[in-house]
Amino acid sequence: MKGRVYLEHNYLGIIEIVEEVDGISSITFVEEKLKEIVSLKVLTCKRELEEYFLKKRTKFTVKIDFRVGTKFQNMCWNSIYKIPYGKTISYSEEAIMIGNSKAVRAVGGANSKNPISIIVP
Repeated sequence: MKGRVYLEHNYLGIIEIVEEVDGISSITFVEEKLKEIVSLKVLTCKRELEEYFLKKRTKFTVKIDFRVGTKFQNMCWNSIYKIPYGKTISYSEEAIMIGNSKAVRAVGGANSKNPISIIVP
């Protein structure tokens, strides 16, 4: 791990932002803070999330690192990462986007394991 910082939100609680070698690898909700490891990428991500919550940001610039998932999960996460701000799609639409219209339930399962919430909707 290259970096880890926390963002405390009034309604959501504590959000942990973690950076690995190639970018932000997880944004998760946690019960308690561990020792912070400050890096430019996690601080940038924290700032962008704060701006997002204040409705001042609709696009994120931080680099994402999907190294933790399977090939299928990564395909799903990359497809939802491309959904524009304010838009939604169904699991069946996403299954079509990844080229497997019958994988609706698998898409839902993959998305439930998404480690980079908020930025990857």
